Amino acid sequence: MRKTFYYIAGGALAAVSIPAVAQDMTAAETDTPDAATTPSTAMTAEQQVSYDGWPTEQQTQFDAWPEDVKAYYWGLTPERQELFWRISDENKVTITALSAEQQAQAWTQIEAQAAAQTAPATTAPTTTAPAAPTEPMTDTTAPADPMGDTTAPVEPETDAATDPM
Repeated sequence: MRKTFYYIAGGALAAVSIPAVAQDMTAAETDTPDAATTPSTAMTAEQQVSYDGWPTEQQTQFDAWPEDVKAYYWGLTPERQELFWRISDENKVTITALSAEQQAQAWTQIEAQAAAQTAPATTAPTTTAPAAPTEPMTDTTAPADPMGDTTAPVEPETDAATDPM
């Protein structure tokens, strides 16, 4: 029985110490990100020219984005880059974190909403010259009968109290 106790204690000690040793990493190992998973933060010459052409406000907004959002932005088509500026920063981070299939679905919705917003502006009705002002009606032969019977003679209305009859 004594040997069984040692085997159980040794097994428990090994079960606890192996994961602890495996997770023992130095701070330098955890601070160094893997180059394959970190997007490149350096802009190409073409991207730098585009960035330099933006207003200062837009550059400041871009600089505030996380690095993965910046990398995602540069991977978009010019049309989608334009739409990317219209969505909120929270949605930019969210769309960047989505899978490729979910991103495609999100872009379908974003593009549909953008098309719906610009459709009324592109199909604005053509303006026509204002109609010539019409003269006010000056018909003095208005029918006395509210039903419009113009065959009855028109007699002035009299008040019953002032009627001599």
